[in-house]
Amino acid sequence: PTLSARPLFRLVDHGDPIRIDPTSVGTSGDRWIDGFLEANHTHLRRLDLRTEVETRGGVRLVVHPGGHLGAVPLVSPATRRVAAGLLVQPRFHWAALGAVLNAIGFAVEPNLGQAPLVPGSAREVPTWLLAAPVLNRLEALLRHLKRGFVECTEVRSSPRGRILWQQWAQRNVARGEWSRLPCTFSELDDDPEIIACVRWTLARLEQDLSSQIDSLASRALYERIRLLGHELGPGHKQRPRSSGQASGSGWLTDALQAMGWVAEERGLGGARSLDGLPWNLAADQVWEAWVAAFVRDLAPNLGLTWIGRGEFQCRLNWRGSLSSMGALIPDTGLRGPRRVIWVDAKYKAHLSLLGRYGWHGLREVVRDAHRADLHQALAYAALSATEDTYTVLAYPQLGNEHHPVMTVATLASGRRRVRLVLAGLPFGFRSPSHREASLSAWREFLSSPLHPGTTSG
Repeated sequence: PTLSARPLFRLVDHGDPIRIDPTSVGTSGDRWIDGFLEANHTHLRRLDLRTEVETRGGVRLVVHPGGHLGAVPLVSPATRRVAAGLLVQPRFHWAALGAVLNAIGFAVEPNLGQAPLVPGSAREVPTWLLAAPVLNRLEALLRHLKRGFVECTEVRSSPRGRILWQQWAQRNVARGEWSRLPCTFSELDDDPEIIACVRWTLARLEQDLSSQIDSLASRALYERIRLLGHELGPGHKQRPRSSGQASGSGWLTDALQAMGWVAEERGLGGARSLDGLPWNLAADQVWEAWVAAFVRDLAPNLGLTWIGRGEFQCRLNWRGSLSSMGALIPDTGLRGPRRVIWVDAKYKAHLSLLGRYGWHGLREVVRDAHRADLHQALAYAALSATEDTYTVLAYPQLGNEHHPVMTVATLASGRRRVRLVLAGLPFGFRSPSHREASLSAWREFLSSPLHPGTTSG
């Protein structure tokens, strides 16, 4: 933890655990664990953290990171006030995460807020990570405003738009105001105050990102901000009011909340605040989007058609009183007249561990997890009747290998040939040449006549 009144504990996703003693989270004694876990259950679950108790040399809580990135507060079980913070950083470092998010167009973004601020986290988290969701919300707002509509809420004697029945039942009926209807609707109008707040927010984000302009993600967001500013044109700027208790999922509500975060300097500017917004991001979802984007770019290299994420699914028709999962849905794939390639993204270190320790050197829990992945991949092989079927498990490639590590096992089923491939892919490319080298390696491997046991890399 950091040397401050309220420490920040740091972990790395899928990395080593940390140990928390009672004094660092504002409590004492030997029976603090249950109260602490109860008080922080939501925060620990949000980051997919696993805990266990260690009693050697005193009672401590051992926290194991999982597959989620993010920052959450830790509260004292006695006072329920924030006593510390916990940050899970990416194992591939911030620069690689930024390159990946930029490559997928920030299609996967962190979930922000919904908890108190996290002590000491603002200067640990790059500005671009938390600025991206704000910018996405502002872009959604401006797309609606271009059509000349703003969202209005009004109590009316005649209905208009959508009636807020729950509010009507709780407030108006209780007061005997049966004919007064709370309505929400879109109205053709321009709201100069909102536009002024957007200008102010964009200017602040531009200023904050300028200090990290050497980052690829920062430069991409910086250009998007400049483009939006040009579309809005010059005009009055106004600091947004507090986000307050803004709730809901409407484009206007979301944008107002995001602008309030920036106005309150809640960890989005880095240099202005020590405490940052709580957030979480599922690393496996980022990896799935990254693999899907790579396979899309690979499609023309192999003369095949790309199957996007979730575009293909095969329903499982259960009979009987019980049922399990409803469908097989590969992450992505490629398809041609005579062959199909299914690709399933796995954000695990299995490929690296196999290379280092071999199958018999793996821990039993890792072997069980990998065995389940293999069975899942082989299930995808049954989704098509093509003679030539590949089913690929795509893992993050650790280290500085110049070429992806790939290995294949061949199974014969009548006239069909099924090839099970374990393939490595870098988590982000260092340069255009690095990207082209990876595309070339995958193309050569997936288009070459291979035999059982053939390995490349």
